[in-house]
Amino acid sequence: MANMENEYWWHIGKRHLVKSLIERHFGNKNDLNILDVGCGTGALVQFLAGFGDITGFDVSPDAIEFCKSKGLKNVFVQDVSKLEEKKHALKFNLILALDVLEHVQDDVMVMQKIREMLKDDGLFFVNVPAHKFLWSEHDEALEHKRRYHRLELTKKLNDAGFEIVSNSYFVTIISPLIILYRAWGNIFGKSAYPKTSYVLLPKKLNDFFVTLLKIETRLLLKTFIPFGVTLNVVAKKNKS
Repeated sequence: MANMENEYWWHIGKRHLVKSLIERHFGNKNDLNILDVGCGTGALVQFLAGFGDITGFDVSPDAIEFCKSKGLKNVFVQDVSKLEEKKHALKFNLILALDVLEHVQDDVMVMQKIREMLKDDGLFFVNVPAHKFLWSEHDEALEHKRRYHRLELTKKLNDAGFEIVSNSYFVTIISPLIILYRAWGNIFGKSAYPKTSYVLLPKKLNDFFVTLLKIETRLLLKTFIPFGVTLNVVAKKNKS
């Protein structure tokens, strides 16, 4: 991840999506208190620095060491499922869990913890892998617990005390290629030890995929995209 997240199309496109969502919901504010749950090796934490004070949690000590090697200060080894959320109650304007919830056994409990840490007018940005039929050794290698159906994710967020602001699929235009690639791997490419399906692309093709995700972001901000291999949800606390 540390080697790929600055240049790989998926990571660049995801950061562009997050930036666009922040600008949509928070305008030009630069004094937000933001928590990145599952911050990985720190590229998103660096990227968000212009929007306010950023805290990063990750379960991996190695990931946090990569963050610190980049000069990031407010990053901590923390399993969010074991977090004492009352220490951070009503602290954050924005919490992000991007490709995180699929890794935890009790995702509703984690959602509830995140709700407690949000300010009353705060927002929760979620990305998760979509469609159970896409389960492959990529998911096994990344130690996923599940892939999500859209209604499953929104129902769990509702049960955890959230109200859905927006929800849509993402990574749509190239989803047929990803589906075919995963299907081929499931039929013919199974290995003794599961491995991820990240494919390094020529720069021009990588840049083209980034452009496609930027186009999808513009669409997502305007309307519901009915299919894709990722789900994106923006949620707020249900006051009742």
